[in-house]
Amino acid sequence: MNIREARAEDFAELYALDQACFAPGISWSKAELGFFLKYPKNFALVAEAEPGRIAGFAIAGTLRRSGVLLGRLITIDVRPEMRRRRAGGDLLRAAEERLRAAGATALLLEVAVDNESAQAFYRQHGFAQTGRIRGYYLGRTDALTMEKPLEGS
Repeated sequence: MNIREARAEDFAELYALDQACFAPGISWSKAELGFFLKYPKNFALVAEAEPGRIAGFAIAGTLRRSGVLLGRLITIDVRPEMRRRRAGGDLLRAAEERLRAAGATALLLEVAVDNESAQAFYRQHGFAQTGRIRGYYLGRTDALTMEKPLEGS
């Protein structure tokens, strides 16, 4: 799997992939995706199974909490036919490396309580549940918060 920086010309494909990965109302609008891709503290990575064929993408960024630099995984979207073929894991590892290099000490994320496959993926990659946010998705579906230390990992 080749991991590279997302480019402006990837936008239409990234938007279509997000629409395919998440239900209406949970998937992002074009404006929301554009915001996350352009936000100065974020970065976006693309996984290509072969040149020009996007298998998935990840968006992550940094934030400060009580003076500590943390990473936040905003999303990992992987084509259904490319799941369990390393794309998600490769994207996660690349994001972790970049965040670790920036000085982030932990990586945080939110995942829907009913998305058991994503929860299992994150647990397999060292994340632990740290909390729950009621009504996070559309005011109806709770999210679990998960965290993974980045120092020395």
